[in-house]
Amino acid sequence: MRFPLNRQARAGIYTTLTIAALATSGMDAQAQTARSNPKPISTQAAAKNQADAQQQVDPNAPKLKSTRIPSSPNDPVAIVNNQVITRQQLAEEAIARKGEEILDTLIARVMIDQALKSKGIAVTADEVNAEIEAMAQRMAGLSRDAWLRTLAKERNISPIQYARDIIYPSLALKKLAESRVQVTDTEITEAYEAMYGEKLRVRVIMVDKMRAAQEAWEKLRLNPASFEKLAMQISMDPSRSIGGLQSDPIARFSYPRTVSDSAFRQLVDGDTNDKDAKHKPKDGDFTGPIQITESAWVIIKREGVIPRKEVDKNDPKVTENLRQLVFDAKIKEKIAEVFSELEKQTSIENRLSGRVKVANEEAQPEAQDLPKKQTLAEQTPARQAGVADPAVRPTTAAATAAARKLNFPAPKSVDPSEINRINQLRQSAGSAAAPR
Repeated sequence: MRFPLNRQARAGIYTTLTIAALATSGMDAQAQTARSNPKPISTQAAAKNQADAQQQVDPNAPKLKSTRIPSSPNDPVAIVNNQVITRQQLAEEAIARKGEEILDTLIARVMIDQALKSKGIAVTADEVNAEIEAMAQRMAGLSRDAWLRTLAKERNISPIQYARDIIYPSLALKKLAESRVQVTDTEITEAYEAMYGEKLRVRVIMVDKMRAAQEAWEKLRLNPASFEKLAMQISMDPSRSIGGLQSDPIARFSYPRTVSDSAFRQLVDGDTNDKDAKHKPKDGDFTGPIQITESAWVIIKREGVIPRKEVDKNDPKVTENLRQLVFDAKIKEKIAEVFSELEKQTSIENRLSGRVKVANEEAQPEAQDLPKKQTLAEQTPARQAGVADPAVRPTTAAATAAARKLNFPAPKSVDPSEINRINQLRQSAGSAAAPR
């Protein structure tokens, strides 16, 4: 079940790959070549091989020639019927189409690099390569090369892009956040229960309002057998097409805790003070409405309970594995927290979009009347959906906020419908005048 949570990993987090990483990739290629040609080749043998290769080439085949990569603004990148398209024209077109998105990426890179330098932290090429190896095994059970080929083919992500824009920043932010994570014995015990304890097989009905959840619960209370049908009719969860049945069971102490704690309390543990066996939870029971977020409520039906696995909790290997699982879960939250703090502490003047952000501006008194600024991670999807950032050009927003304070009451003789019409015209005029 995919619950819409407030704590999410920030999606547009990028930074640069070190020159050492690029050098390492070059050395890897050289090493691979050396392994495939273990014996040294003499100058005479190399010349003979080259001559033999030239004899085998079709004389009518077009000759290959090296060309210089366009680097100056006026260099041609293409020639169409003798009409030159320059590098500058390509750059302007690229900026017009993807400029803001790419610039946000560059801003985030610089922001993270500055944080690393200020704390004397570095991410090495060896660490990047090791993480790629580990990720290939964790995600797909593939070798490094096979994993990179898969990403290039299916996701259109080149090896350099993957190392620079995904692996490197995740390692950098992880190092910045590591000191904030402490794993307690209680958390290890809860992780043990989540991993090896009882699990619930369930169906769910998810709705967006508390009232809708209460109405659904009343219908189920009158007709418990209608759960699957009702899920197919009103549930927002992707599982609605199969009556809300979840492919993965719910583990005790799993996230979101509001869901797992409530589900086990109502569907497994029951009232500990009630000793009547007839009152114990059973298959077919369902919970009351459980709130996940401000816009998500669920009702959970018990389909069955998967028995616990007997594993020695005191086994050092088991304990270490659980500790690492807890650490990985907590570090993800801290990474998002670190990046959010970096955004708040950084002064950014984006001259392409017109956005200006002052460091720690939320603490400034004059910022209290401004619309909430979107984060770098939020700007890209919002822009793709055609939603304007309300905090673009704060000077304009501040003037608008100040004008709203001058809210004189309308004369009593004015028709209310006329007031509404005028307010709508003002809003339309304000939207048309707002800079984009």
